[in-house]
Amino acid sequence: ASPETGGVAFGVDHVFVQNGCYERHGMYGHNDDLMRFTVLSWAALEACFSVDCNGSMYGDDCIFLVNDWMVGLVPLIMTSHYRRYGCFENARTIFDIHNMGYCGNFAVCNPQDLGLPNGDFFDKLFHDRQIKLLKGGIELSDRVVTVSPSYRDEILTPEGGWGLQESCRGRFPHLDGVLNGIDESEWDPSTDHFLSAKMQGYDNFYSVDDLSGKKSCKLHIQSHLGLNQDKDVPVICFIGRLAYQKGIDLLEQVFPWLMNTNDGVCGNVQLIMMGSGEEKYASFLRNAEGSHKGKVAGVVGFTPELEHKILAGADILLMPSRYEPCGLPQMYAQKYGTVPIVHATGGLKDSVEQFCPFEETGTGWKFDRADTEGIQWGLWNALNTYKNFPESWDKLRLRCMKQDFSWDRSARRYHEIFKWAKMDPPFIHYNKF
Repeated sequence: ASPETGGVAFGVDHVFVQNGCYERHGMYGHNDDLMRFTVLSWAALEACFSVDCNGSMYGDDCIFLVNDWMVGLVPLIMTSHYRRYGCFENARTIFDIHNMGYCGNFAVCNPQDLGLPNGDFFDKLFHDRQIKLLKGGIELSDRVVTVSPSYRDEILTPEGGWGLQESCRGRFPHLDGVLNGIDESEWDPSTDHFLSAKMQGYDNFYSVDDLSGKKSCKLHIQSHLGLNQDKDVPVICFIGRLAYQKGIDLLEQVFPWLMNTNDGVCGNVQLIMMGSGEEKYASFLRNAEGSHKGKVAGVVGFTPELEHKILAGADILLMPSRYEPCGLPQMYAQKYGTVPIVHATGGLKDSVEQFCPFEETGTGWKFDRADTEGIQWGLWNALNTYKNFPESWDKLRLRCMKQDFSWDRSARRYHEIFKWAKMDPPFIHYNKF
């Protein structure tokens, strides 16, 4: 806060929780994870009364944006403990679901082990003979948000709800979807640090007004990864976890068709794949590169630098995810003039507009089913446009680069949801002592 801002504080206060249970390698996968994330939930609530941020406490008139199962106990603890003593009556909890596939599953324990002396609302965690922290967040928060509008609809179905679709349907009047944003100052090909002379010996910047640097980026990534240097060959990239969810097995199935079909569209292409995960998919990356030297690069692992350089140098991004709550690479790619081909699910569906060659609209290709036929349809149409309709392709790339994926847009939606939450009474009322 300052006189220049009218006494209003701006920015972000970072509050860290110090405890021995956090001072170890890795965030998840420990046998005491339930205790670790219970402590984090209690600390988040206590911080409002005990941590001095910029000369004052937050107090109990605030909004808690509760992200995913790790802090799914925050709405339960607030409702069953604090509100019974008259605290947090003006506070609201917004529970943000990032992935229904990860529910925070633990064996049933005593509520006293979580610091809840009488166990009120503890049953809200029960599902399938275990407790699921995600379920508690959904059923006890004041409002629920998913990380894209389409994913909001998907979690209401048996396919997308992962067994918790009834809990989600029960919150339908208070359920919203807001597409995540990206940091457009970081993902900007005109200023990208990884494209600078400091990182690679010469500048490869480009922009919507001058795309000449994109071909230089292609030549650079081809040289860096051992591909044949050809500024005119279409370069397709896949960047993601090597897991069934991401559809890497579908890419493996269409790989021979993509590499060997000689129809004037497929065949003469290059493919870059980068990711880490299951060994059987990592082997596919290595074998694909070994059998197609100069045409395929399979990078097992991940670095931010290489992600930036691949997206800058590639022409097409393939994301065949079976489900994708939001997804970010398809947004990064568009800002770099790299055209996305995606399965129409979750945030992929919301952030890519179907290309129409007749109206000169759209920013990519979306296929309705995550199968080989869908991928082949998307790849063939994209490659055909790239090779045979270059003027249409150039306009398509420019439309991609002009898309607004900033957090400003998403923040306005969250601010609106915060106002709705404050207008309504708490979702769960608790009789005070």
